[in-house]
Amino acid sequence: MASYLLVQRRDLGVLCNIVGRLLILVGIVIMIPLPVCAVFDEFFAIPGFLVGALFSFSLGFALYLPFKDSSEARNKHGMIAAALCWIVTPMVGMVPFVMVTESIPADSNLTLNFTMLDSYFEAMSGWTGTGLTMVDNEELLPASIQFWRSLMQWVGGVGVIVLMLAILARPGTGAFSLYMGEARADRLMPRIVDTVRQMWKIFLIYTIAGILLLTLLGMPVWDSINHAMTALATGGFSVRDNSIGSYDNPVFEMALIPLMLIGAISFVVHYNLFKKRFRELIDDVQNKVLFALCIIGTILLTIEVSMRAPISNGILNALRLSSFQFVSAITCTGLQSTDVAIWSPSAKLVISLAMIAGGAAGSTVGGIKLVRLILITKGANWKFLQTFMPSGMYIPKKLGRAMLKEEEMSEDILEAATLSFMYLILLVIGLLVMMHIIGPTYSAEDVIFEVCSAQGNVGMSVGITLPTLSPSAKWMLIINMWAGRLEIFPVLMLLQSIFFYIGRRGKGAKKDVLGLG
Repeated sequence: MASYLLVQRRDLGVLCNIVGRLLILVGIVIMIPLPVCAVFDEFFAIPGFLVGALFSFSLGFALYLPFKDSSEARNKHGMIAAALCWIVTPMVGMVPFVMVTESIPADSNLTLNFTMLDSYFEAMSGWTGTGLTMVDNEELLPASIQFWRSLMQWVGGVGVIVLMLAILARPGTGAFSLYMGEARADRLMPRIVDTVRQMWKIFLIYTIAGILLLTLLGMPVWDSINHAMTALATGGFSVRDNSIGSYDNPVFEMALIPLMLIGAISFVVHYNLFKKRFRELIDDVQNKVLFALCIIGTILLTIEVSMRAPISNGILNALRLSSFQFVSAITCTGLQSTDVAIWSPSAKLVISLAMIAGGAAGSTVGGIKLVRLILITKGANWKFLQTFMPSGMYIPKKLGRAMLKEEEMSEDILEAATLSFMYLILLVIGLLVMMHIIGPTYSAEDVIFEVCSAQGNVGMSVGITLPTLSPSAKWMLIINMWAGRLEIFPVLMLLQSIFFYIGRRGKGAKKDVLGLG
């Protein structure tokens, strides 16, 4: 029994330490919109952000202080902690929505009518960089809430745990376990802390450049700030009711396309670009596939859209609409320049496939990630060649410029195939649940589109995601957003630990109750 209690306290202590430190940092992030409240004379919103910050601080210190000297996190700790962090972060992030809903003056033309569930949905969509929303009209939101939505996506795009490592990291090997737990693996520098700080430096430089670009092109400054943040974070929240379509400005759309693509390119490539290794942009195998898919997908959509005159209004306008929507989908951004609900089923299917694929691993995108799809495709090709080539002939295993060993190749392909399979299993579950809940109200292709958007952390919508959506459907989309952001494995680790704990308690086991030993 003593061993049982020791292991239980040690494992729970590590998790509480990590989640506690994260919540302390999130409390600081929640206070960032306070100057916006003052600038826009929205003093009624200040208590909402202060209460949210206080709640986050209180819960954070309550979890952290009793276990501040806990042992280092291991890989399984990192995955479980990541899954927990992405549950509790929206819990504190929803507080400003709840509080401001109750405090908007009756004589104001501003509006925010969120239930508790709507608030959690919006916060989950924000932190995971999804962009599906419970807001009826973004233009009527208080400016502080507009900025809070954008800020959640901006921070969540790189990762809340990555931000914690950049500011509150402890020395030791546990940092890499947490880094991997948030679906990241690439190092820019030998130390993980230096890596994440470099990532945030790059991200900040691009954000400032994006704001300046959009402002110089004529977009209002406030709109430029918010759209640059959400485009680079591949989030998709907008301050306009019809997203980018509200401007009906091709110049803005052409400026946002490269910003979205920047967000979908690996931080390793960006780091090399800042080191003046410009060839990395072209040589990177994920970038080659990303750019090729953007061209192919745009052509397919242009052909499909141009065949429908009321939508396309000419081939050039069809090209304009198709290029923006496809890039927004494959980069998992979710900004829209038109209403895709009226597009054909085949056009929606093309966009859905793009949302499933996603951009490069090591970027801010969701989806399965291109590197995994490349590995699976190459694995199938290698297997085909191995079957039909003469016995004993050596087949080089090459990924980009890197030569892979047989064991390394098999391990990478197995991991990519396993994650892709689990991703698709969850997607099918989401589809079946949503189709059962919604019934015949929407077509099958619309449901597929919406679930792919949620799990791919994209945010494009055909109109299913509304405040009037049933609570059970909202919860299903929340689960899709959460699991999609974590790339499934941390979710499975958390569930395995919960069931393992329940099973061990039921049997009175004296061993590792969380399955972490």
